[in-house]
Amino acid sequence: MGALLAAVILASGPPLSLSSPGAEASGEAPQETRDEAKGRKVEPAPLDFDLLPPEPTPGAAVDERFEREVRRRRRMLTLHQGLGIATWSALAATAVVGQLDFDDRFRGGGDTGRYRGAHRLLAVGTSALFLGTGLLGLLAPEPYAKKVRLDTATLHKASMGLAAAGMATELVLGLLARRSGGTLRERDLAAAHQVTGYATLGAMTAGAVVLLF
Repeated sequence: MGALLAAVILASGPPLSLSSPGAEASGEAPQETRDEAKGRKVEPAPLDFDLLPPEPTPGAAVDERFEREVRRRRRMLTLHQGLGIATWSALAATAVVGQLDFDDRFRGGGDTGRYRGAHRLLAVGTSALFLGTGLLGLLAPEPYAKKVRLDTATLHKASMGLAAAGMATELVLGLLARRSGGTLRERDLAAAHQVTGYATLGAMTAGAVVLLF
């Protein structure tokens, strides 16, 4: 009798389900079923913005540095050329006034000393101009690759090197001549100073000519 009653209950009742009651009540499929139905993997959206600017390429940095050095070299050499002309003019004036001072003291001019102060001021000014002009030429950047060859720039540098040596020699001879004032040695030192001055002017003139013409 009990077996018959159990059989009747099983036959009349609804089929048992293994899914949760909540899912059946809402009519929705489980999470795994929905993802499989979409056919793709759910991923977070990527960030489409950068917090930092893009890094410059090495080639652009090299080109910018090259152009900057070219502009700087052009400015420095333009100033070098202008000061070079001023230095040549000052050296020529120093040579002329120095000759007048030499004639006044040693060639019957009466040793009045009227040219001595002007000659000294011109010598100091010319030396300062020569030093500044030379530094501009030496410190100008070299953005171009250069080969060692005999050209106008090389001749100019050689001539200016001789002029620099002449300026230094003039300075020493002039100081020694002043310290030997009133002795027989003074005239010899003054004459050597005079010859060196003309040689220095000639070297500077040659350096300017080969570069300008």
